Amino acid sequence: MRTSKLMSLKEAISSYIQDGDLIGVGGLSFWRKPTIACHEIIRQNMKNLTLCTFVGGIEVDMLIAGGTLSKIKSCFVGMEIFGMAPHFRKAVESGSIIVSEESEATIALGLRASYLKVPFMPLKGIIGTDMPKVRNDIKQIEDPLGSGTQVMAVPKIDLDVAIIHVPYADEFGNANIAGAVWMDADMAKTAKNTIIICEKLVETEDIRYLPGKAQLPMQTTDAIVKIPFGAHPTSCYPFYTFDPLHIQEYLKTDFEDYKINYIINKTPAQYLEKAGGIQTILNILL
Repeated sequence: MRTSKLMSLKEAISSYIQDGDLIGVGGLSFWRKPTIACHEIIRQNMKNLTLCTFVGGIEVDMLIAGGTLSKIKSCFVGMEIFGMAPHFRKAVESGSIIVSEESEATIALGLRASYLKVPFMPLKGIIGTDMPKVRNDIKQIEDPLGSGTQVMAVPKIDLDVAIIHVPYADEFGNANIAGAVWMDADMAKTAKNTIIICEKLVETEDIRYLPGKAQLPMQTTDAIVKIPFGAHPTSCYPFYTFDPLHIQEYLKTDFEDYKINYIINKTPAQYLEKAGGIQTILNILL
């Protein structure tokens, strides 16, 4: 059983993430992304990271602009209704970042293979696609048990660290997600280390009576960090929705200026104040 503990964001990132690590980021698109952790990774000038996420958005773009990522494993990276992710697109076009083309199934099964401690999992759905043309680590094989069925072997995904943003957690590392969990639980239980960032710290007894209870139990957690609005400008149900005004501000601002204004030497409170303070919070509250 892992020993989880409350700590500062700075301590959690410096203790569990090293240059060159494979990082799993929870959430999906503009929902429950650990944006404040991305700020800290940039502040600590980490390098050569590989990021794995189901559907990436501003967090991927920001980490690329900050010079921290060398590889990305994701089904999609973009800003949805706001258009392309500009720094991601530029990095892909220039070849400065390696893209591992993934489907939702290859990520889900890759994490499951890691959890089961097997080198690969079989998948039929990508047979006949162009995936083998852009992935040299997958292979079509015949069922070794003799049915004659053709399957694609997709490799395991061994995360060094998972970073998950949740609405509720207790001091022991039990975390609850209101709404869709996506791959967060699988990331948490397969990663060597898991950092949980929560909106609200509650008693264990409270976790027991929340819908879903502790989808991320204490056995999977190494660090708990309490930072309300730590997913901003993405959302965290049931507390707040995403912030379209700040996302547009990010897209129209040179990243070096954005970094000075919102990241470097900024506490979470100073970041929120710079991002609009009470008015911004009122705008996004659910």
